[in-house]
Amino acid sequence: MTDFLTYDLKVSAVLTVCYLFYRLLLERETLHRLSRLVLLASLALSLLLPLFIITIHHTVWIEAESQAVNGTGMSEARQPADAALLQPGSMLELLLFLVFVAGFMVRLYYLARSYWQLRRLMNTGQLVPLPYEGIRLCIVDVPVAPFSWGHTVVVNRQDYNERNPLLLIHERSHVRLHHSRDVVFVELITALQWFNPVVWLLSRDLRTIHEYEADEAVLSQGADLAQYISLLACKATGIQACALANGINTSKLKKRIDMMLKHKSPRLCWLKGLYILPVAALSLALTAKTVTDYRILPAVGHPLPVISVDMPESQDPICEKPDQQASFPGGEAKLFQFMAQNLMYPKECTDSGVQGRVVVSMTVERDGSLSQFKVLKSVVPLLDEEALRVIKLMPRWLPAKKDGKSVRSNFVIPVTFRLQ
Repeated sequence: MTDFLTYDLKVSAVLTVCYLFYRLLLERETLHRLSRLVLLASLALSLLLPLFIITIHHTVWIEAESQAVNGTGMSEARQPADAALLQPGSMLELLLFLVFVAGFMVRLYYLARSYWQLRRLMNTGQLVPLPYEGIRLCIVDVPVAPFSWGHTVVVNRQDYNERNPLLLIHERSHVRLHHSRDVVFVELITALQWFNPVVWLLSRDLRTIHEYEADEAVLSQGADLAQYISLLACKATGIQACALANGINTSKLKKRIDMMLKHKSPRLCWLKGLYILPVAALSLALTAKTVTDYRILPAVGHPLPVISVDMPESQDPICEKPDQQASFPGGEAKLFQFMAQNLMYPKECTDSGVQGRVVVSMTVERDGSLSQFKVLKSVVPLLDEEALRVIKLMPRWLPAKKDGKSVRSNFVIPVTFRLQ
């Protein structure tokens, strides 16, 4: 629950940055195909980038006692100072999740209802095949403004009887450029990001770009600009079919006319679209995390030890470099919660002000059970015993993997005791 909400907020942040750069650099350009690609790429990257987390490994050498050390630290589990911050499933988190689900379901209901209205209208019409790339013409008796959906162009009977070729070219362009796919994609994102005003602005701008592309296709056929603008003004007064369809409407008409009257942007303006690359790089840098690998220093006067584990010959060997490290069920967040729930600061230590970090190693067996617990770095016996007690209470872990098979591995957990 918390992980999903965090992911959705990261999606919102990436999308917001991408859209702001679009408004700054590309909104006023006549490179409509580039603008469309950039907006769609912004949506796709906002969904994908939070899932890719670059891991930077940092090695920390821990002083060991003179006795032999079994195993090596493979990963770090960070124990926060204030365990109260890790209490699971707060009411606020649950409330936020329920609010998100409610908004998501309302938006999906609205989209489903719009699609049902669209299909009902098209089912009442008369289908006429057109000799253009499998496009169909649907003639309805309702006075709706012309629109397209999928491979179907919908017009009312009066528009059909007028047989204006500019109108058909415009709607065919929507079909040929697959604008309906864009609409479905962006509407699904609005359901996921309903709380983010940026996604609504982006959806509006993408639909406007669809109209720019269709207008450009009409004018490229040699249509008279004044005649075409007059046609748009006339047809924009019709009833809009539904929110999903690409149709002519008055809200975008002025912007479309201004765009048609503009001089063409130079081709070098395509380079502006490259802003998406540094935004993606910045997102990856900000979400990168550092994982500390604990290594054990030998006693003074001894060379670095060869990593080994003392065990009966019948046991499986320890895998020193598994493809996938062993992990607590549910990941680090659940590990933190477990430690916060079960770890108790010994009263004698709080009274005397003793604090520090106890480093404990253990072996995660092939079946996920834990064994061979050992204190690698001691503070005082009471804190050592408490750290061992809590770690021994842990449930079975997810074992390490090597070549797709479960293997035995060592794991080091630093447990921090800190007085406020």
